[in-house]
Amino acid sequence: MPDPYLVGNGRWCSTCFPGGAPRSFINASRMRKARPGCNECAGAGRIHFTAEEIVATTVAEARLHRERAA
Repeated sequence: MPDPYLVGNGRWCSTCFPGGAPRSFINASRMRKARPGCNECAGAGRIHFTAEEIVATTVAEARLHRERAA
């Protein structure tokens, strides 16, 4: 099942956008729903992953798939 908060190299802030990604990027830029004082995204609306987080997640998923296949 896909994660509704994942978008490219980041995910939508679950505090500012509890229902997942906004319907379109045009509406998201016009109607700034992100909260300026949000602790999770600092008002950006999206949380970007570092390369280390992406690699660690990929390695963990690969290990899980190998364990299930064995």
